[in-house]
Amino acid sequence: MRLRVLGSAAGGGLPQWNCACPNCVEARRGTGRVRPRTQDSLALEAAPGVWFLINASPDVHRQIQQNPELEPQTARATPISGVVLTNGDLDHTLGLFSLRENTPLTLYATDTVRRGLVEGNAIFRTLQRFSSQSSWRALALDAPVDLLGPGGAPTGVTVTAVPLPGKVPKHLEGVAEPSPEDNVGLWIRDGRTGRVLVLATAAGATGDYVAGMDGADACFFDGTFWYEDELPRLGLGTARAADMSHLPIGGDRGSLALLSGLRAGRKVFTHINNTNPILVDGSPERRAVEAAGWEVAFDGLEIEL
Repeated sequence: MRLRVLGSAAGGGLPQWNCACPNCVEARRGTGRVRPRTQDSLALEAAPGVWFLINASPDVHRQIQQNPELEPQTARATPISGVVLTNGDLDHTLGLFSLRENTPLTLYATDTVRRGLVEGNAIFRTLQRFSSQSSWRALALDAPVDLLGPGGAPTGVTVTAVPLPGKVPKHLEGVAEPSPEDNVGLWIRDGRTGRVLVLATAAGATGDYVAGMDGADACFFDGTFWYEDELPRLGLGTARAADMSHLPIGGDRGSLALLSGLRAGRKVFTHINNTNPILVDGSPERRAVEAAGWEVAFDGLEIEL
């Protein structure tokens, strides 16, 4: 397996279009201390030349252009065999509507995420213009599902959806009942090598799922905020990390402390908000992360398993 980070920022990217926080200002100035990033998405090569997107960000068109292996090699074709969704948030699903040009898509998602996208959503009809344009493969919780390549051939890689602490997407608040299927992590296993990749890129708290991360060959974890009150302390809003179902990295109850005993081959923070000080090369927060054996994701980071 090969994993490539297409986008490592949280929703809005870096710099964010309407933000003049210190990180966004640095990114716009091009000083090199804060690297611009597109919105959260990963690409998994499950078999030679067979790729899957993990989430489809609003930046998907640019992300494909920046990664030639994802571009078509023949007329109206694609090496992308499917899209796996971890939740129904807009920053993970809007890119689907940029992939609408009459190429069939296989979408892997929990039934709850599928319903939130399809039921009563007239816009989704643009991905249903012919019978095979969108086909769904259900991710039942805690059950491995084969990732299928061209012609439905198994790739030898399975994905297991594990419920993570989270919430319903913002646009479904007050409309849909909360479900354990709203937000999942992905345990991806290569049946040929036994290698395991864990993607827990949006998590509101730790829980029983953490034990299952131990021993993974690589683990990507929610790096949205450093502080619980990051937005209020910068004067950018009143919402705290917990209000947005994200576990901050810093502090005694942050992920860096709570996951201090995690054993994994590679440990990477991703889905990083534009305000997070770990984005600044050489910052005390970046040094603390690296001293603890963690990496900070950037667009283009690649891990081979």
